[in-house]
Amino acid sequence: MKDTFRKSISSLHTWSGLLAGWLLFAIFFTGTYSYFKDEITYWMNPETHKAAPEAADRAAQTEMAIRYLESSLPDAAEWGITFANKRTPVLQVGHRERLPMDMKVQDYVRTAMPMTYLDPVTGEHFNPRDTEGGNFLYRFHIELYGLDRATGRAIVGTATMFMFIAIISGVIIHKRIFADFFTFRRKKGLRSWLDAHIFTSVLALPYHLMITYSGLVLVMIYILPFTAQKSAKAFDDHIAMHMRQEQIPLPAEKVPLPDIKAILADAEQRLGREAGSISISNPYSKNTLVTVSPGTGMDIVNGFKGTGSSQRLTYKGPKGRFMGMMNMQASDGAAKISGVLTSLHLARFADTFLRWLFFVSGALGTVMIGTGLIIWVNKKSSVINKSFGRKLVEILNVGGITGLVAATGVHFWANRLLPVEIAARAQWEIYIFFAAWLVFFLHPLIRTPKNAWKEQLFLAGGLYCLMPVLNAFTSDVNFFSALAGGNSIIMAFDLTVFGLGIIFGYAGWKLHEKQNMLENAFSTAAAGRGN
Repeated sequence: MKDTFRKSISSLHTWSGLLAGWLLFAIFFTGTYSYFKDEITYWMNPETHKAAPEAADRAAQTEMAIRYLESSLPDAAEWGITFANKRTPVLQVGHRERLPMDMKVQDYVRTAMPMTYLDPVTGEHFNPRDTEGGNFLYRFHIELYGLDRATGRAIVGTATMFMFIAIISGVIIHKRIFADFFTFRRKKGLRSWLDAHIFTSVLALPYHLMITYSGLVLVMIYILPFTAQKSAKAFDDHIAMHMRQEQIPLPAEKVPLPDIKAILADAEQRLGREAGSISISNPYSKNTLVTVSPGTGMDIVNGFKGTGSSQRLTYKGPKGRFMGMMNMQASDGAAKISGVLTSLHLARFADTFLRWLFFVSGALGTVMIGTGLIIWVNKKSSVINKSFGRKLVEILNVGGITGLVAATGVHFWANRLLPVEIAARAQWEIYIFFAAWLVFFLHPLIRTPKNAWKEQLFLAGGLYCLMPVLNAFTSDVNFFSALAGGNSIIMAFDLTVFGLGIIFGYAGWKLHEKQNMLENAFSTAAAGRGN
């Protein structure tokens, strides 16, 4: 009975991991990058690299931002100011136009607030290239690409459910899971892959359980029957209400703006910490509304949308009268638990050390999924060596694992090599990513999977290792000048991609070495038979 149960659970583990394996690999891979999406966006905007690493105080940044907005965007319906911080060392100012009342809600949702970048010390206006930056990887992680919000999240949620089943069933079927954690047998073929799979599974098991369950909670509303459409309608209604609030016409006579610097000082005193952003709705009117939001905090329990902060301060009118502080607390225990899981999953509250810990854990999860897919092929090699199913999985493994890694490297290179003035440049970066990924899926059909594994690993290794050189030729700040100037983001990015390139290149070399050994062994055996 026990053997039958364990065999059933083993089959459940195998097929739940295999059926969604390539999608799960992509979700984990892009999600791991997303922990540093702001830093990636900064790297992908080399025009902003010359910004001073030590920003001016927030009062001075506010003055610079207001001066720019008043001169450049006086008729906007809303202004936004995001202060320079450790993750994005540039001052960001944005605006929202006054939209026509007959505009469709769906079109409004797609209209993001355009952002302008300023040097936080000098106020110099940067003109960065058109790019989605790290936000593309984040959006791909949470809702894929080219699909509407509900459909994309439903697919991701379904895959996440498969992942959760695979984790639970994997713990059940491995009798010696913790004992095997301390065992790694090199050069043992399938046994080595299984040891690597168990090691990466157990080392970050709490993280795998947390990130999968919290991700499932985040998108559950999109996969439960009858709720996805209701949720999407509620979201559209909220946006429509917000849109109507912004349709206050331009005042016949403009009134002075409130003292934004005084509002900032008062808000920071009430908050007890530094502000992160300011929103100014309906400037120059009697209905001017100023909202001050704090910077990212460490409050996991009461954080709003995983930011680690739940407070918003509002000031109204030309005199900047304080209207109150909004504390967006959970309404009940279930909502509070959901908020905690959201905070843990998004990790927006996390400091640099914790974000790196999550990044390493996410990388281990990515390896866990990849090794699981490779194990399936190796297990079946002696049983169904010539079956269509095994060959298909082998090809999909190459494109889905090394192909995605290499395509991401191509994406970073496209960011720097595409002409800056090209129309729809951000979309072209994404198109190149998917075109490269498609080529890497087709590659094993031409070169056989074994050769494709090796060649794509070598290509990925070269792309990542040479990325610091690419940056040096296309940015005013290279690794050495970043080291001298204290630009930790450029230093960390260059070191990280170079280290990843070494790992990919080494893996390709080991495959090449193993392939040569097998070929020599077959040649020796054939020569022996000939004699």
